[in-house]
Amino acid sequence: MKRRLFYVIPILLIVLGAWLFLHNREDNKVSDNQEKKVVFVDPVNNSGTQSNVKAIYEQEPVQYLNAAYEVEVKRDILYAKKKNETEAEEALKLDLYQPTGDNNKLRPVFVFIHGGGYAGGGKEDAADFATAMAKRGYVVLSVDYRLKKDPFINFSRTLTDACEDIRDVIHWINDNAGTYGLDADHIVIGGDSAGGHLSINFVNLSLSSDPALVKSVFAIVDIYGGDLTRLPDSKLPPFLIIHGTIDKLVPYQLSVDLGNQLKEQGIYHNLLTMEGVGHDYKNAKYIDEIVETTSHFLWNVRNSRDLDRLPENSGLSVASGDIFEIKLPEAYRGTTGEQLNVSLPNGWELIGQENHTLQIQTPEGVKRGNLSVDVWQGQARETAQGFTVNVNVIDPLEVHYMTFYDQSRQAVRTHMDVVNRSKNKFSGLLQVDYETAQSTPGTFTTAVEALQPGEKVRVDLPELARGHRTLKASNDQGTLLQTALDTFNALLIPKLSKPLKIEGDLSEWNNSARFAVKDVRVNDWKGEQDLSATGQLSWDDHNLYLGVEVTDDKHVQPASGDAIWSGDSIQIGIGIANSDGTVPSEYHELGAARGDNGTLYKWRWIAPSGFPVGDAIDLKYAIKREDLKTTYELAIPWKELSRETTLVKEGLKLKFSILVNDNDGEGRKGWVEYNSGIGTSKDIDAFGDLYLVD
Repeated sequence: MKRRLFYVIPILLIVLGAWLFLHNREDNKVSDNQEKKVVFVDPVNNSGTQSNVKAIYEQEPVQYLNAAYEVEVKRDILYAKKKNETEAEEALKLDLYQPTGDNNKLRPVFVFIHGGGYAGGGKEDAADFATAMAKRGYVVLSVDYRLKKDPFINFSRTLTDACEDIRDVIHWINDNAGTYGLDADHIVIGGDSAGGHLSINFVNLSLSSDPALVKSVFAIVDIYGGDLTRLPDSKLPPFLIIHGTIDKLVPYQLSVDLGNQLKEQGIYHNLLTMEGVGHDYKNAKYIDEIVETTSHFLWNVRNSRDLDRLPENSGLSVASGDIFEIKLPEAYRGTTGEQLNVSLPNGWELIGQENHTLQIQTPEGVKRGNLSVDVWQGQARETAQGFTVNVNVIDPLEVHYMTFYDQSRQAVRTHMDVVNRSKNKFSGLLQVDYETAQSTPGTFTTAVEALQPGEKVRVDLPELARGHRTLKASNDQGTLLQTALDTFNALLIPKLSKPLKIEGDLSEWNNSARFAVKDVRVNDWKGEQDLSATGQLSWDDHNLYLGVEVTDDKHVQPASGDAIWSGDSIQIGIGIANSDGTVPSEYHELGAARGDNGTLYKWRWIAPSGFPVGDAIDLKYAIKREDLKTTYELAIPWKELSRETTLVKEGLKLKFSILVNDNDGEGRKGWVEYNSGIGTSKDIDAFGDLYLVD
């Protein structure tokens, strides 16, 4: 392969080229005058014809790819009225997120459908994702639809009603396109969990019952929605499927199987796999990549439905310092000598092409993020077509921590598993900074020799590593390659010498582990007086004790039974870890609330096999409200958490999460939480750790 590198001086040629690319890619502009040109011979080309590829650097934001706009939200727009399962008329509403200052009369529409097992959730759940897509130029409609108290008693009716509601949303778009600047001919439908399931089945079923209704749907974004209720129609639009490998609610394999079904029908699709993630697309590790990959996928399929012009994947993950490849679609493999243009971030290097595959080198260093690589063909830019790929630059080393109880030392310690995700072996130093069990700073340093690509090494830290944990990795030349941050909560729970009296008074809680419930998930949160909380935990041979003091400027709880989550209340997730310390497959989610009339309520929403859901839980609890303070005091019998109560002893590990809901009279505003895995998703992998100590 031959390669020549030179700089082109005439600035006017670059400006002209940038203007033409802008014309084809709407708002895309190449702003730097630096160019590289690579000449190579395609080894597959037996005729020996030379092809040219040019690398262009520094682009300004591209509409529908990059966040370029402020967002305006219009809430609670009525789109239909329908009778629900109680025969009462239900007002169905949507929230409309639109870019401001985009100067477009018609904007593509993204209909997002929330999850919740067809029984819960609401349009506000998608606020962050909807805002992110609106910043890129889409008008996002986050919609409510009719839910069921027990959706699986008659799931056919559940799905039929929900599909009718989405049909009404499509009609609303057509009727209101002029009012809101909607491009009714370009619609995306997507959602998470039940919303993803509804999205894929609504389009698939409509293609046989009313194909004209969905002719404007150019893409589906399916976030762990599971399977289709019937075989995929061959006329389905392109699919982006997003799923976590350790999802315990909707198995990852369902998305793999769906992808295989789509492939058999010749339907273009991408699968974005969230490694080591459960039923939670909003998790910090992947949310940026999800938004960027979605944007790139939609840009590609909106600009071309020709499979020969679409990339194998619209998103890639690449370790910094690695060479990666982009396989050229069929339409870009010609031997006519037509120029191929590749837009790269600064510092990246286009090495060449082999077997119709572009080879690109990323720089070594600590810079991370999602960056675009754009490819287009030919000099006549006003007619040129192209595609774009999101490249997520990740750390070369991936670290996983797991706390464990060391019986020989009678102390909690930490496993640290380090995986080499790069294509190069690693030798160097690892330094971990963390908070110890004594709430003091801790540091641990170790050397790693010749860790091969894909290999894992386990390092045992001498103590509990919790709080803000920072891993710094330097190679054997002393160059800092990465700084990986995470935050993890772990508590050591002391044993009581005598039982607590459950009266709604925490003054006698002198021997307990204390924590702040400080992660805010409340719309328009106005500070600690609006909602804040602290908690305490302790145990004895019979009970796990939990005390929570909540500051809330207004207490509202009109609901009862399984709906207490919608008012002021607490929800608790608890699971007994497996004997090897790993996360169990089953756990409890239970809660408590004080009604507006003073009545106390308890409920268990999720339970392991053998335990009932509902209010049939032997829970000792008291809830008091005085001034702006609400005090929860609970004694949860061990027999309500495990059938094997002999496990209850020093060193027992539990998974734990808690949230405090807030309702000021206009529905649930949100919550504050300690750990996650309850409010935005049902994901025990997002829980923190508890250890019983004597």
